[in-house]
Amino acid sequence: MARFEMAFETWGELNPKRDNAVLLFCGLSASSHACSHSDDARPGWWESMIGSGFALDTDRSFIICVNHLGGCFGSTGPASLNPATQKPYGPEFPPFLLRDMVHAAHAVVRHLGIERLHAVIGPSLGGMLAFEYGACFPEETARILSISATGRPGPQSISFRYVQRQVIMNDPLWREGWYYAFPDWPVSSMAIARQIGNISYRSRGEWESRFGRARTGVGYSFGPDFQVESYLHHMGNKLANQFDPNSFLFLSKAMDLFSLGYAHPSYQSGVARIQSQTLIIGVTTDMLFPIQEQESIYHALLACGAPAEMISLDTPAGHDAFLVEVDLFTPPIRRFLYA
Repeated sequence: MARFEMAFETWGELNPKRDNAVLLFCGLSASSHACSHSDDARPGWWESMIGSGFALDTDRSFIICVNHLGGCFGSTGPASLNPATQKPYGPEFPPFLLRDMVHAAHAVVRHLGIERLHAVIGPSLGGMLAFEYGACFPEETARILSISATGRPGPQSISFRYVQRQVIMNDPLWREGWYYAFPDWPVSSMAIARQIGNISYRSRGEWESRFGRARTGVGYSFGPDFQVESYLHHMGNKLANQFDPNSFLFLSKAMDLFSLGYAHPSYQSGVARIQSQTLIIGVTTDMLFPIQEQESIYHALLACGAPAEMISLDTPAGHDAFLVEVDLFTPPIRRFLYA
């Protein structure tokens, strides 16, 4: 693919030295709209973390959030027109790795005239991208902040994503990825794939305290009978109507293939590329990327002599804690970025 587009949004101002930029990567299904601004008043996915005096302080930092290459919120992806055919790329979109996504984001940073980032940060997939960015561009990255992420996914999270892809690919409406010309897209299967994901984003403790065995009151039904089922149904449909299934397939596969040791003699030698000051934040109840995976990359960094720190947060919110536990995450993030 000779040319591609990258969508991004910014908050705050770049200082005269151009050394206060913070590159923010989002999770798999999020977009560059991390926070509301004058051109788009809709609340963003990290609305309560970005602003004057917030964890990502717009009085002190120039925040850049990019859409993923291969995604469906403005950057070039499977739904984009292939200039060679004037039709969507669809399943013929070039396979890519997180490394490619990082190089695309780096092009945005350079486009903005920034030679060295104050920090690169991200949660979940964004945290994996933060690690890879620091590994690819160690001289251009002062700090790395990775939240609820990993240096290489384990078999449990790979299994979740495999089943999610199978649900989509076994939908007759998927049509081998060539569904763009039809009015009926594989929306239902995308919703089910999202429901599977949501199960992994929370913890057993939260499911118990939030829903228990409460019923919806509709009576005996194979549909949403229990309140937890109603929640999954709502969350699945909410994403399915705005996210391209082909993008999900490509992005989730890129996550599975990710390893800091990819194309290097060993995992440890790949990790050794990172020399930036690094903070790793994990959550004890994370089912998708368990705390042991944060501990593993933390110890690998220490073994390389990298200045790394790890914080383990105890909350029942699970993998998605970074979205809901603002008061828990704000102090360590502010200390790391601004102390």
